[in-house]
Amino acid sequence: MVYSPKRYAPSRAKRRNRERFWSKLLTRLRSVLGRKRAGRVQPPIGLVGVAQPGPTKQRKFSPAKALLPLALLAVCILGWGVFQFLDRMNIFRVTDLRLSGARTITERQVLELTGLRQGINLLTFNSSVAEKKITAHPWVDEVRIKKQWPSGVLVELREFAPFALINQADETEHRLRYLDYSGHVIADVQGGGTLDLPVINGVQAEEIADGRLAPGSKAAGALQLLHFAARGNALLPLQSVSEVRITKDKGLALYLVDHPFPIYFREGRLQSKFNDLLQILKKLYDSGEISQVTALEMVYGDNSNKMLCRFVQH
Repeated sequence: MVYSPKRYAPSRAKRRNRERFWSKLLTRLRSVLGRKRAGRVQPPIGLVGVAQPGPTKQRKFSPAKALLPLALLAVCILGWGVFQFLDRMNIFRVTDLRLSGARTITERQVLELTGLRQGINLLTFNSSVAEKKITAHPWVDEVRIKKQWPSGVLVELREFAPFALINQADETEHRLRYLDYSGHVIADVQGGGTLDLPVINGVQAEEIADGRLAPGSKAAGALQLLHFAARGNALLPLQSVSEVRITKDKGLALYLVDHPFPIYFREGRLQSKFNDLLQILKKLYDSGEISQVTALEMVYGDNSNKMLCRFVQH
């Protein structure tokens, strides 16, 4: 009987070869994906006071972990292929464009601002970016763009509503602009724009801050008078106001459409003065003396409970 010893060396060699193969494959995959293999920083050898790394425990190689980057790469490639396929399909081409809430801004302006057009792919259209571009238009207050799959887009707008006009005339510029109820300066009046609104005349550049009438300014006080008139009182509705002029010496001068005389308001207590004006106008209309008035001055004397109203008759 001949004794043959067991051969373990070939088995260990094969195992090392397999591990070396998978290690090279993993390194190649990580280099393709741009990932750096996490390693241990080796301190410089021979420096005084630097601890030398001790023996590290060799980790077992896992083929499943090595294949994970390859699987992720395959998913990315597959997703990109699906996206390219859908991008070329006519089913997602925009054929229905609808615009609602627009009075001043035109559909052509909306298309130019957003880049929307017939045939654009709904998958690649960025509605958030388009909303920001439309909001930059001076007449647009709010906008919302809705994708209506598979091939429709709805643009819902809310524009600023003009409430009055402001006439800014000083040494630097002369501009006629629209103003909304809250005091927001909308845009310049263009040719063909509506002018059937009360005008605030004499507005200075320093009375406008961040696109709005500055709080506490004379221009803001003039707007407040228009707010009182907009409440719908039959004696002094907003439609009867022609302009509110800012003067240097007599405060605010309100002019009516049907009567040419000025009504002066000194600063302060505008609400009380406006209410008193309504009572005076009622008496003047009832007595028929309204046609003889050349000026009204809504001022208060030393006694704050007594209002003095002066008018001049022909």
